[in-house]
Amino acid sequence: MNKLILIFAVSLPLFFGVSTKPYSTTSVVTIVGAKIIAQNANVAKKHKREDCPVCKGKGWYMSGDGIAKIQCQYCEP
Repeated sequence: MNKLILIFAVSLPLFFGVSTKPYSTTSVVTIVGAKIIAQNANVAKKHKREDCPVCKGKGWYMSGDGIAKIQCQYCEP
């Protein structure tokens, strides 16, 4: 019984309209569109460590300026 009263009280504003201000649906459409696109995005497959063309099996490579070692993100350990 309590659930029925609660459902009625929550749905009451939907029938009579609480707000008369117009609102924009642009943000909702943008979020839904991004979700649909994200589901269709292809995930890049990583190489095996010994077959990696970037680090050549070491697990790290030197930065472009030759100063720092960078953990390889193109292969799986």
